[in-house]
Amino acid sequence: MKYKVVIFDLFETLITEWGHRKYTKNEMCADLDIDRAKFDVLWDAKEQDRYIGSISFEDSILYVCKNCEKYVDNATIANIIDKRVKTKSVCFEHVHPKVFQLLRALKEMGLQTAIISNCSSEEVKALKNSELYKYFDEVVLSYEVHMKKPDSCIYVEVSERLGVDVGECIFVGDGGSNELAGAKKAGMKAIQAKWYTNQHPRKRDNIDGFLVAEEPLDIIAHLE
Repeated sequence: MKYKVVIFDLFETLITEWGHRKYTKNEMCADLDIDRAKFDVLWDAKEQDRYIGSISFEDSILYVCKNCEKYVDNATIANIIDKRVKTKSVCFEHVHPKVFQLLRALKEMGLQTAIISNCSSEEVKALKNSELYKYFDEVVLSYEVHMKKPDSCIYVEVSERLGVDVGECIFVGDGGSNELAGAKKAGMKAIQAKWYTNQHPRKRDNIDGFLVAEEPLDIIAHLE
């Protein structure tokens, strides 16, 4: 078989945030007593830094509060982080059952598996304690490696860790963050995963130029 590794995006590919209780930005603003419009400008300005590990989630809160001239105590910050972690953790309790079937099938075929995720530290705090985690040979998180999709370097990082050429890898993702184009540019075959996004109120269109998997087990056919 030409391919040796299947690499997965995390959110909306292996797990989904849709259909679960979220800790929303409106709730965070209420807890901080900060206007949502002001919050969005300041919070979004630090998104890149959070994802590449230049600033923590806690320090992002402090940055927003400082620029809004709003005092925040440690208990409030701890409460916000706890709410964020708990609601993100719920995602790992509702994995599509056929995702596990796919991962077991890939292992039986002798393929290695990996995750690449653009995330901040609190978003995936539950990952290493989840049932999902044991299926992967490598997990590369943007905040740990200080680079993020669609930068070609993060895809190359995974292939090097697993000792394979990028051309021997398939990347599977819902298509957010221009991740499919990033994988293709790095030299990987890329497949759009739609089993979660098809359930969203507004379904995501097929992305031109890429194979599509409507269901997890469709990936097996695309390996040939």
